[in-house]
Amino acid sequence: MTEPTRTVASDSSGDLFDGRYRLGRLLGRGGRARVYEAVDTALGRTLAIKVIDGDGADPSDVARVRSEIRLLASLSHPSLVTLYDARLDATPAYLAMELIAGPTLTDLIARGRLTGPETARVGREVAEAFAVIHGRRIVHRDVKPSNILMRPAAHAGDSPRATLADFGIASLVGATRVTRADTVIGTAAYLSPEQARGMPAALASDVYALGLVLLEALTGSRPFGSRTPHEALAARLVSSPEIPAHIPSAWRDVLERMTAIDPAERPDAGGVIVALRTLSDLPVPAPGEGTTSRMSAVPGSTGPTRILAAPTSGASASAGRRRRVPRRAVVVASVVAGVLAVGGITAAVAAGTGGAAEVDLPSLPQPLDQHIDDLWKEVGQ
Repeated sequence: MTEPTRTVASDSSGDLFDGRYRLGRLLGRGGRARVYEAVDTALGRTLAIKVIDGDGADPSDVARVRSEIRLLASLSHPSLVTLYDARLDATPAYLAMELIAGPTLTDLIARGRLTGPETARVGREVAEAFAVIHGRRIVHRDVKPSNILMRPAAHAGDSPRATLADFGIASLVGATRVTRADTVIGTAAYLSPEQARGMPAALASDVYALGLVLLEALTGSRPFGSRTPHEALAARLVSSPEIPAHIPSAWRDVLERMTAIDPAERPDAGGVIVALRTLSDLPVPAPGEGTTSRMSAVPGSTGPTRILAAPTSGASASAGRRRRVPRRAVVVASVVAGVLAVGGITAAVAAGTGGAAEVDLPSLPQPLDQHIDDLWKEVGQ
């Protein structure tokens, strides 16, 4: 087998990356890649170059990678970042993509939680991207706020459009990082329960991740964020994310279905689009928090106006019906491998100050503690 072609990026402004691209400013850095603004000197086009750390693709997997690149490059939708080129058999491997000159959803959430209509619109537009890629049996695998870019409005009066970056790229990166496309890949905070168990990501895994993203957009807080990394991974195996009482029941129903532990209970992309369309005009009250739009905010603008609103009684009632597992069960899930070494596991944990409740913990690769530790190291923050 031939060795991958070595591509070397130089810090010298006179040199071209891979003989074609002139790298500019660093736009961002993640756990396994760096993204640069660049100019394609062959076409005179400004784009983004994502340089992937690590070795090139496994030579035995190059044919699959090339096939997927051709498929991904053929997709076109305003909610998808266009893939122009990819060299994953090079060292370093890289992707050439459309440059979106707008903030990420992470940036918007950092300014303040989104309103209900804003969140519904973002979710609906990302789900439209899902409909395209899922229709071609492509699983994104790494849905998170930083991979959702806000495409600037094309015309006055229009809203920025949520655009999904790196669609399908996670499996291609997987070929370069861990050699197998079905290996767990994704940011730990947004992994689905099945991925946390070490199972292959499926279309429903993307829906679960989007559910967590929408909950974070509505609340300003990352789901499972109050727990340690290991607890956060274990928690989703036995419990759905906690939804605050002030979230209206209509929103609660959609989020609970999207983040169901059982993938079969989650809606598909089309179902998400329909559900979020019904929420497009529904405000989400937040005591002491405003509902002023962050979607159209410009850099350097003053902070949003705050509008007080009281939580609805219907949301509180819905919260009371929600199934919860005691936090202690979550801790058990993360440390139980210290005393168990084989097979499926079942633990009895105390519920409150009296009685005991049995919690069936899903079967995990053993030893459990090593699996969770390796998983966390692989997927990062």
